[in-house]
Amino acid sequence: MALDTFADIINAACARIGEQPVQDFDDDLGGGQSALLIYEEVVDFNLGLQPAGFSFGREVRQLSLVSGKTAFTGYAYVFDVPGPYTGTPVFLTDDPTDPRRRYTDFLLTAGQVHAQDNPLYAMVKFRPDPHRWTATFRSATITAIAAHLAYAIASKSSDRDDLLRIAYGNAADNFRGGQMRAALFEDGFSNPPRPMAMDDNPLTNAWRS
Repeated sequence: MALDTFADIINAACARIGEQPVQDFDDDLGGGQSALLIYEEVVDFNLGLQPAGFSFGREVRQLSLVSGKTAFTGYAYVFDVPGPYTGTPVFLTDDPTDPRRRYTDFLLTAGQVHAQDNPLYAMVKFRPDPHRWTATFRSATITAIAAHLAYAIASKSSDRDDLLRIAYGNAADNFRGGQMRAALFEDGFSNPPRPMAMDDNPLTNAWRS
């Protein structure tokens, strides 16, 4: 059975703690609404454990120019970051064809980007559907959701603590141990850090323009 939807993930978590699957996510009498809220909170938290974004939960998007708005900061353009997204952009670029190119002359304020150039692009983090998750991230997330459901539905605080330890490790691990460590390692191998761009300086940039 493929775990492709939020309902699949929640019900897999219910199975972990021996609870019946949720039938209706619009009805809180059976815990459906509460389970959905727990799902969204846990997934967003887990995605945030990778500051640069998990590779399956980020993509490059062109910023949306806000027409008719004058930037009080003195920049020429104001942009919206296209949603949906979680957190601030990982980086900005004015050349999406160059993976090393970074744009730094901007100000992020009130959720908008003020800059001197147009167009601009941003690497944006978002909440992907479960079918895009890696197996390690899926397992860690199901375990973490099961921990919260164990307390919210079954009032089993000891089960919650045990499952959270499996998902994230001990307190000293800062939520990056247990199953989540495997998910972070896997993503790190698939998305290694790039070497520092030594040619990203004012002289080289002026020569390029």
